[in-house]
Amino acid sequence: MTYSQLDLPLGGRLYVAELPSGIAPSLSNYRSLTQQLLDEIAPRETFWRLTHLPTGAPHLDAPDLDYSISLSHSGSYVALVLCEGQHGIGVDLQIASDKLPQIAPRFMSPAELAHYYQLLAAEEPQAAREWLYTVWGLKEAAYKAYPPKVQRHLATNYIVSPHDAPVSTSQRSDKGSDSITRYTICADEGDDRPTLLMGYRLRSITTAPYHLTYVLGAGDTVLPTE
Repeated sequence: MTYSQLDLPLGGRLYVAELPSGIAPSLSNYRSLTQQLLDEIAPRETFWRLTHLPTGAPHLDAPDLDYSISLSHSGSYVALVLCEGQHGIGVDLQIASDKLPQIAPRFMSPAELAHYYQLLAAEEPQAAREWLYTVWGLKEAAYKAYPPKVQRHLATNYIVSPHDAPVSTSQRSDKGSDSITRYTICADEGDDRPTLLMGYRLRSITTAPYHLTYVLGAGDTVLPTE
């Protein structure tokens, strides 16, 4: 099978695979493609089996190995992140959708939403679109990496800061040419001590078929996989 691979900041690897032509997107087809990808990237003479916890979160059964896993799918694509050891990680892949601008007030904070509207008013639609997908993707990935202890709302549970800086990393077998950009995400725990998460935009919806983001949970230090 054909897939792209990206080494992540702080370690771990991300893989993106695409459903074969003529295969319709569905949960069963996504899971089949994910298992095929795991079979392809598993170390020699090992078998990785994808299961799901009662919460619905993915879990990797890997004999004699310890990995954290996160998954996302949209359109004909599946994204998979593997990190050695147990860590809070989350990935989100999103193809273009007419619905996302319509639901912006549901997941953006007032400040995030104001910035979005300012970009639109300044006739910077590409920058506005980029911000929209980045906030959505980082919050979805943050939820997977670090679910809130309080039942609130994406608009208030996670707050995305403006980007910090480009991040240098190596990449292989991927057609995308975007630089990786780092963001800080404030996760609301329902008290006066919010948690800061590290988020990364890996692919831009304006230059790639999908928008791709990744979040690393609080306090995690991930070692690169071999």
